[in-house]
Amino acid sequence: MSAPNVELYVKQVFADTSCIKVDIISDEQVIEKEYPLLAAVNRAAKCTERHRARVIFLEYVPEGPVETTVVLVGKGVTYDTGGADIKAGGVMAGMHRDKCGAAAVAGFFQVLARLQPKGIKVIGGMSMVRNSVGPDSYVADEIVTSRAGVRVRVGNTDAEGRMAMADVLCHLKEKAENEPDPHFFTIATLTGHACLSVGDGYSIVLENGPARRAEVGTSLRQAGDLVGDMFEISTIRREVSVSIQI
Repeated sequence: MSAPNVELYVKQVFADTSCIKVDIISDEQVIEKEYPLLAAVNRAAKCTERHRARVIFLEYVPEGPVETTVVLVGKGVTYDTGGADIKAGGVMAGMHRDKCGAAAVAGFFQVLARLQPKGIKVIGGMSMVRNSVGPDSYVADEIVTSRAGVRVRVGNTDAEGRMAMADVLCHLKEKAENEPDPHFFTIATLTGHACLSVGDGYSIVLENGPARRAEVGTSLRQAGDLVGDMFEISTIRREVSVSIQI
């Protein structure tokens, strides 16, 4: 499903749901200004109207006071060719599933619409973009300045998921600064780290420092065990080069 069709689908799903607010960003100039990293991925796709990017925001506000805020950002790569660092050797098949992180966010909001839990506010972002290859593709060694003002050097265009999500995450961080007790989650699928760490078909959770201290990964793993959707806990480590002489 292309990004414009995801927009139509999400609008349809939540059309009669009063507790879910939907906001769509489709203007190319706004995307280039507000989400420059996602716009870089979108460059090779936007020449075809049916492939143009969308940023979709969802918001659930419960009845009564809010005690906790959950922020979800989903990777919504509608198809991943790898971009200029193209996926070769037959590994491109199945890359329509690279949007399942964003799909999980939309699915979570469907659950919220049905259960309408109290005390928790949920804000969701779906970063919908196609990682195409073409004459205007973004390339390795390109430097793009993010929404946060950080200059990002592209190492490989097949690492487009973090490009697609980073500015949306930054936007929601700005929005959540005044929200009570915010917790942030990014959701991605077909990630190389998960495949290399635990094999195909398994899910992992990666915690930053505050999440580790709050044992968020352990809580997710225990919840997953209850419903047969297991997580393995992986560890974020700083990349270092070590030379050992014997």
